[in-house]
Amino acid sequence: MYFSRVTLKLNRLPYVMQQKMQNSGPYAIHQWLWQLFPNQEKRCFLFREERIGKGYQYYLLSEIAPLTNHELFLVETKPYQPKLTVGMKLIFSLRANPVVFKNGKRSDVMMNAKYLAKQQGLDNEIKIRQNEAAINWLIKQSESRGFSLSTTDGQQLDCTVINYTQEQFIKKSNLKPITYSSVDYQGVLTVMDVDLFLNTIYQGVGKSKGFGCGLFLLKHYQ
Repeated sequence: MYFSRVTLKLNRLPYVMQQKMQNSGPYAIHQWLWQLFPNQEKRCFLFREERIGKGYQYYLLSEIAPLTNHELFLVETKPYQPKLTVGMKLIFSLRANPVVFKNGKRSDVMMNAKYLAKQQGLDNEIKIRQNEAAINWLIKQSESRGFSLSTTDGQQLDCTVINYTQEQFIKKSNLKPITYSSVDYQGVLTVMDVDLFLNTIYQGVGKSKGFGCGLFLLKHYQ
């Protein structure tokens, strides 16, 4: 695996591509980042967008090394082989698209929590209920993905919802807009199963991975 930091050269974007980025957002970026992996029929990378001043930077985790010479991007990359052990604690940052399924349909966890709070007459607790629902979603994910957000005595570790964003963009002019939401988490996790968690890191968590969700950013907890 390879971990890369990719900076978009905004001054190299022609007007047409600037307009596409404005209208199509994550879909356009996903297409352009794919150019760093020529001859790949399936997406072989996860990515996350970060704003840097007026510019854009992307973190990529990929199965193969990206091209380092591209007219649109400055690419810095290195091999990625995390050394994990059971019980290891890691500080994490995660942007995910948490959803639940209701009546066979996918529903935004945060909007579902808002709806339930309103139904119960708890309008003044909507944000609290939404954050609880988002964290509970991640706890549920952890149960089958090789990590835990709880200590050995069952107490929840530090895990916070930093940001919630609803996104909408147009993939093609003749199609309906695509909508999805993302939640930014920060906290501390514990590795419970090394192989399973490595697979989680490589495959990502949740939906909308093609739109910049699912990538764990990790560092050692001290």
